[in-house]
Amino acid sequence: MLIAPVIPPQTPLQELIQAMHTAPRPVVTPIDSDVVYSMCIVGAAGRIHDRAVLDALHWPTGTHLGIHCAYDGILLIRQTDHGTAHVTGGYFRVPFRQRRATDLHIGDKVLLVAHPQRHQLAIYPPPALHAFFGNHFRTLDL
Repeated sequence: MLIAPVIPPQTPLQELIQAMHTAPRPVVTPIDSDVVYSMCIVGAAGRIHDRAVLDALHWPTGTHLGIHCAYDGILLIRQTDHGTAHVTGGYFRVPFRQRRATDLHIGDKVLLVAHPQRHQLAIYPPPALHAFFGNHFRTLDL
């Protein structure tokens, strides 16, 4: 029988070893289980590639999408019959005009928030994330 040491680990290596022997932290369940979160990097020509989100939204290849810029710099995507964008092989492209309107660039990391029951997706580009979290982060006392 082993008795756990009372002395805290003194080196980063000891911290890693001790972390492996402790039980994993419980995963917190989301407040709204109907919402799917993910992150991706905007690819060439505005490509948004996240198969898990598209599968959760039930958007197979050929699904037409309408893309709308919200007032606060967020892109809202919805399944429509006559949308200008469409899903192709697990991705879709955000047209240049919508990317320019929200200051979204190739290579930016974006937050994807999907609501499968409403067949809606919101894309939060870096400027929108900064507007939400930038000032809040400065007020935190680390």
